Amino acid sequence: MAASHSGGKLYRLFTAFLIITARRRSVSGAAEGTGMVGIAIVMFIALFGWGAKYFGWEDPSGKVQLALGISFILGVLSGYKVKND
Repeated sequence: MAASHSGGKLYRLFTAFLIITARRRSVSGAAEGTGMVGIAIVMFIALFGWGAKYFGWEDPSGKVQLALGISFILGVLSGYKVKND
């Protein structure tokens, strides 16, 4: 008999976030794009905080974290610009 697939190391975090987001959306009637922004934020925090351990990259000088931070900030700025245009 095969064991059930339990997902990755961060599976519980993303699953819990999706459940909470779905409950909030059903109660408050929030816009559809809110969930995607939340997933992006959770993914950024997970990669920034635990990405080196999870994926096994070596980053003694912090350049990967710097690139992640810059890409997140640029994504926020471009999303804000598109939203206001």
